[in-house]
Amino acid sequence: MALSAKHYRWTWHFRSPPAALWPLVSNTDRFNRDCGLPPFEVRKHAEGEPAPELGVRRLRSVYLGIVGEWEEREFEWVQPLRFAVQRSFTQGPLASMVQSCELAPNDRGGTRLAYEMRIVPRNLLGAAIVPIAVGVRMRRAAGRVLMRYDEAAQRGSAIPDQGRPPSMAALTRRRLAPIASRLATEERQPGSLVERLCGFISSADDLSASKIRPYALADAWGASRRETLDLFLNATRAGMLDLSWEVLCPHCRGSRHGGPSLESVRSQAHCDSCGIDFTINFDQSVELTFSPNPNVRQVARLQYCVGGPQVTPHVVAQKRLGPGECLFIAMSYPQGRYRIRTQGSDIQHAFRVERDGQASVTIRIEPGPAPSTEPAIAPDGVLTIQTADGAGRMVVIERVAWTDQSVSAAAVTSRQTFRDLFSREILRQGERISVGAMTIVFTDLKNSTRLYREIGDAPAFGRVLDHFAMLKAAVSEGGGAVIKTMGDAVMATFTEPVAALRAMRRAQARLARADGGLEPLALKCSIHRGPCLAISQNEHLDYFGTTVNVCSRLCSLSTGADIVVTGQVLADADVAATFVDPALGLAATRDASPLRGMGDAPFEFWRVAGPAF
Repeated sequence: MALSAKHYRWTWHFRSPPAALWPLVSNTDRFNRDCGLPPFEVRKHAEGEPAPELGVRRLRSVYLGIVGEWEEREFEWVQPLRFAVQRSFTQGPLASMVQSCELAPNDRGGTRLAYEMRIVPRNLLGAAIVPIAVGVRMRRAAGRVLMRYDEAAQRGSAIPDQGRPPSMAALTRRRLAPIASRLATEERQPGSLVERLCGFISSADDLSASKIRPYALADAWGASRRETLDLFLNATRAGMLDLSWEVLCPHCRGSRHGGPSLESVRSQAHCDSCGIDFTINFDQSVELTFSPNPNVRQVARLQYCVGGPQVTPHVVAQKRLGPGECLFIAMSYPQGRYRIRTQGSDIQHAFRVERDGQASVTIRIEPGPAPSTEPAIAPDGVLTIQTADGAGRMVVIERVAWTDQSVSAAAVTSRQTFRDLFSREILRQGERISVGAMTIVFTDLKNSTRLYREIGDAPAFGRVLDHFAMLKAAVSEGGGAVIKTMGDAVMATFTEPVAALRAMRRAQARLARADGGLEPLALKCSIHRGPCLAISQNEHLDYFGTTVNVCSRLCSLSTGADIVVTGQVLADADVAATFVDPALGLAATRDASPLRGMGDAPFEFWRVAGPAF
């Protein structure tokens, strides 16, 4: 007997505009939890069972004592206006369910929000429980939760208030107290940041505490990102936090793998959602996150929704288009580069949103190579996407820029604090992970052989050790890390070229000062930026490749009064700005010379001279 579908549509009016409500409402993992829905588990693919379609997940949960299993298609959405998801049940009292949410601006600057559910019962039990579970309980819960989200959006918060029960928070506080005291006194971490971190660990709900991003908290606190990351690293070493290395898919950017050690990271990975294999790189594919140590606080890592727009917030729109179907999107997104991709394909179409762009742009999705041009569309223009062949497909529109609130493996492994506290964090032996862009520094003491001859081995060796300590301090102050020493030479890494240039000019200036009647020292230095490979060597994390080799050979061309840099360093916007500022007094002189072991052709470089800045 076929049962009729149940249709529910609820409408609310809120004070916050759609753009402010969207990050809260579209976080379906949190929304389902807050509404009292049960967590789910992912059903593993059984041997002999037909594999689901690409992008379809098989899930299972228990609600009101009733087991339900279903296949869930990818969410579809357009920021910040609507999202929807479809579920087909294989077990339980329901046959299918479609949920959708629409946000529209109202005349008073707020939002008219409509939440809709279409449910087809499988049997009489389903027909009996849906009016109560959905028509009454879900409507009340959704209204209460959305009201709280509106209040949070009015405060400018991306996380609604829902602290832990006072008794549990007090117990966590007591466990944190001795660790916090050691961090503030012995490790000399900022007391105010330590207190804020303890407050967050004590009161945050499990969803927020299970995956903590240091930069996101630093931004919310108005604190220094560098100080906050150093605190997290020290807190991990002290037993307050645990760290995890998350591998991110380059397309959907969802976390596909994770482990407590770099040894768990492999150079190749697979994303089931996108149906692609991809190569790992340190600067975009590996993110460091944190969670409370279980001895401090137990965090339940439960999932209440596997998809949803906030899993991949860089995706501004995602929709399955049928053959010849069109998608029209009004451009209300920030200026910058965007790309359009289709599931299971490497073909991408790029476009830009910029002030002088066209009022209307049409992009056709069809077989063959993508066009080399990037059309520009105005911020208030209309983008039309059309499937031009006979195939239907999921179309994804995403911002090209990655979030700057993620702590990448490239960034953290270039921090001296990390190298000091986690020197045993290395890759699996033989594994090589690419780093798309790393700033490499080489230094060497000028005339160190003469120094040993003139003042004797012991005094000269003491001065060399002092120079190493000074260099390490200068590198650490600049946000970099010393990778290794080789005789009198040092190799260091930075994430930003301007930080390397600033740190090395200061180091040269400090060594050139004749303190205590000692003879001044001259430090030869070179800086290069480019791709390299991360490896484990001599039980430490190391880097090698052409970028490293070029920088090493350039160091010998420095006079000790200048820094030899490459065109890649000078091309950096922040570095270029230092030469425009006349107050800094920096100058770059072009030069060229063959590099040892790299052919006879002259290699172009620049000599940077001027005061420390």
